[in-house]
Amino acid sequence: MNQPYAAPGSDLETGSERRYQPRLFQVKGRLGRVRYFVYALTITLIVYLVFAAVAAVAAIAGPPASEPGGVMFSVMMLVLAVGGVFAAVMSIIYGVRRLNDMNVSGWLILLMFVPLANFVMALAMLFVPGSDGDNRYGPAPTPNGGGLIAALVIMLLVMVGWIGMIGAVALPAYQDYVERAQMHQMQR
Repeated sequence: MNQPYAAPGSDLETGSERRYQPRLFQVKGRLGRVRYFVYALTITLIVYLVFAAVAAVAAIAGPPASEPGGVMFSVMMLVLAVGGVFAAVMSIIYGVRRLNDMNVSGWLILLMFVPLANFVMALAMLFVPGSDGDNRYGPAPTPNGGGLIAALVIMLLVMVGWIGMIGAVALPAYQDYVERAQMHQMQR
């Protein structure tokens, strides 16, 4: 039956207007540059915090339990193995999603295991923009909000602080090593 007073029908979810909201532990879909960076650093931070918590518990437990063959040592190795596998799997998933956003096959993530190619791939995934609108891997992710941009800035500051902290510990240790090596050479 033809209804002359009915509202016109249209599909509002066609073309580049269709978008989806990516999630941290989502396996399928596309992932933009900012989300890729923030999600990867979030997983890394979670794994490092778990590692630090286990190391702190091992330090509190004392040397007999935390030495090789001890109970805490076995727990630490198990947590390290599970955390490492978790971080590796999530990194591969994020890499595939990021490559899909650039409208290329996720199989290119295997280049991350090839020396020199992994450096080029990492730069591409951080700096090459995703395709506009829908592509063969799905709709475009929602635009980056203020919270995501704030998370990116915080993560970058944490990285700079972390690198600075490592440098503050490693540089004096290296200088001490060089001095000892020079003294050892002079004693010969």
